[in-house]
Amino acid sequence: MEPAVIVCLGGILPFGSIFIEMYFIFTSFWAYKIYYVYGFMMLVLVILCIVTVCVTIVCTYFLLNAEDYRWQWTSFLSAASTAIYVYMYSFYYYFFKTKMYGLFQTSFYFGYMAVFSTALGIMCGAIGYMGTSAFVRKIYTNVKID
Repeated sequence: MEPAVIVCLGGILPFGSIFIEMYFIFTSFWAYKIYYVYGFMMLVLVILCIVTVCVTIVCTYFLLNAEDYRWQWTSFLSAASTAIYVYMYSFYYYFFKTKMYGLFQTSFYFGYMAVFSTALGIMCGAIGYMGTSAFVRKIYTNVKID
């Protein structure tokens, strides 16, 4: 696979693991409903971290099998691409779930969602890179050169 394809497809599974919870988080933030289920949100965060690490390890394994040594940025970006899917979901949420209108509300909403998505992308990218780095270090320490 090409690194661009891996980056595009790498965020689908982590986004799928947080998809349902994103509705409740958006509703609590934008519709002023009170969110009570913080334990479940922590569980979803742990699941997101595990899925992100597993997906980036698989993506990096594909690259290393194709003898492509440039796995660092691909592992970061494939995990960070989850943020792109979250930002696309925010478009759906804005147009179909909110009753916002006007330039100020629209710019406020999409500005905050861009900041949130960027922070999520950096977080997921860092987690994916650290997990993949540990994986690569582990598999190459076991290689014996005769």
